[in-house]
Amino acid sequence: MRSREDLVPTPPRVLLGGVVAIAFGALMLWQTFMPTTYLYQKPGPALSVTELDGAPVIELTNTDAPTFPSETDLLLTTVSTFGNPEESVLGAAAVQAFLDNNKNLIPIRALYDSAVTTEEVRSSSAAMMAASQVDAVLAGYGAAGIDIPVTLTVVGFAEGSDADGPLRADDEIVALREAGEDPFEPRTFPELREYLAGIPAGTDLTVTVSRDGAAVDATFATIPAEDGSSLLGISVISEPAADAPGAEIALENIGGPSAGQMFALEIYDQLTEGSIGGDNTIAGTGTVSSDGDIGPIGGIEHKLVGARNAGADYFLAPVENCDEVIGNEVEGLQIIAVDTLDDSLAALDAIKAGDTADLPTCG
Repeated sequence: MRSREDLVPTPPRVLLGGVVAIAFGALMLWQTFMPTTYLYQKPGPALSVTELDGAPVIELTNTDAPTFPSETDLLLTTVSTFGNPEESVLGAAAVQAFLDNNKNLIPIRALYDSAVTTEEVRSSSAAMMAASQVDAVLAGYGAAGIDIPVTLTVVGFAEGSDADGPLRADDEIVALREAGEDPFEPRTFPELREYLAGIPAGTDLTVTVSRDGAAVDATFATIPAEDGSSLLGISVISEPAADAPGAEIALENIGGPSAGQMFALEIYDQLTEGSIGGDNTIAGTGTVSSDGDIGPIGGIEHKLVGARNAGADYFLAPVENCDEVIGNEVEGLQIIAVDTLDDSLAALDAIKAGDTADLPTCG
C-alpha cells in the first residue's frame, strides 16, 4: 500500500523544466541536421610533384634539353574546404570544426560574395591553376638557363600611364624603338625589362604591337621606375610561344595558383644534374611569377600541418605569409622564408649540404 506522500503531484515548476529540457534537446537535435552560414577548412593532402603512382607528375615537352633523375621529393600542399558559396556545412559539422584546433570555421560570406556561384569558383580556380603552370614553366626553365620565347600581351595600365590610349588591352608587343635606333624585339619578359632598364624615364618610345592581326605603331613616353630607368606603364602577361618548350602536369582536382613555386622547382630539378635537395622530402607553397618572384597564398597554417603529416622535414614559405606562420609552427618541420625562386634554390642547396642553421625563418 502506497503512503500518502507518494501521491503528492509533481510541482508545476518541475514539469515545466522537464518540458523545456525536452524542447531544448529537440531543438539542438534539429539544428544538428540543419544548414548553417558557415564552411570550414582543414589541412589537405600534400602531394608529390616528382612522382605519383610510379609515374612522373611533370613531363617536359618540346625541348631537346637533357633531363636528369633526382632523389629529392618535392611536395605541393593543399587546403581542404568543406562547403561552398551555395551550400554550408550542417550544424553538427560546424560545432565539430569549432572544437577542432586543426579546422577553421569561416562565415561563407567572408570568402564569397552572395552573387558568386560554385561553378564560378571552380572555373576561376582552374584558370588560376592553368596560369600558374605557365608561369612555373617560364620560371623553371629560366632558372635553369633556358629562355623560352613568349608572347607579351597587354592586360592593363598603370594610373597616369601615357600608354593608356595608344595601346589597348590584348595588344601583343612585337618591338620597341627609340627615335633613330633599330627596333628591339623582346623574346622574353626579362629581355623586355633589361631593355627598359637602359633607357631613362620619360623617353619617347615607339612600340609596335600586333592588333587584330595587323601591325600598329604607338608612340608615348615611358614612366619612371624606382631607380630612374623606364617602365612602359602597362601590365603584361607572358605566354610561351607556339611550339616553345613546356611541361605537361598530371594532377587532377587541384586548383588555384599556390603550387606554382613547387612546379617551377621540379622543372628546374629535371633540367639540372644532381638532386636539388639531396634525398630529402621538401614541401612548400607560393605563387611564382614568370621571372621567379614568389607570392603569398591562403591557408598556410593548414599547409604546414599537411606537409608534416606527409613526412616533410622542410617547408618553403613565402616571406609575405610569415605573419600567418608565426604561432602556427609545426614541431619537426623547419620553415624557411623565401621571396624568390633564387632564395628557394639557395635553401635547397643548404638542405642538400645539411647546413640549414642560417637559413631565414619567419620570426
